[in-house]
Amino acid sequence: MAEYDDDEKGGTYFEECKAAARKQHGKLKLHARIKMMAEYKLKKEDAEYKLKEINAHYDVLRFELVPEQMEEDGVEKLTLEGVGRISLTGDLNIQVLKQNRPDLFAWFKKNKLGDLIQSTVNSSTLKAWVKRRIEDGKPVPELIKVTPITRASITKA
Repeated sequence: MAEYDDDEKGGTYFEECKAAARKQHGKLKLHARIKMMAEYKLKKEDAEYKLKEINAHYDVLRFELVPEQMEEDGVEKLTLEGVGRISLTGDLNIQVLKQNRPDLFAWFKKNKLGDLIQSTVNSSTLKAWVKRRIEDGKPVPELIKVTPITRASITKA
């Protein structure tokens, strides 16, 4: 597998790919660009579908079948040439139901654990709020950077 010197969001490699795309598609006429866009849309949807399949297989192996087999065989760790060291790692999946959050936050505060509470705003909610404010002609706080973009969309005819 190739290694890339990327930031968390795939910055370096992603920017290289965008530069290559500009070079490849930059001289095309409008109709050719739209056809390429449609092709890449299909490729993207296909890749996302395949990724779901890959994730399903990977999860069944890493969360179910391999741990079960290792426990059955009494194997705690093993090294497999070409793969690496395999061991079972305990972890937790934590979920707080939305309706329980106020009570949990109150419990944290009561037990002097208020520093665990972080105030956040959902990005989709914030985006919708900003769009409504702009549409209604109301000001948006200068603390929020708003960059208008125009995107071409393909809808089935």
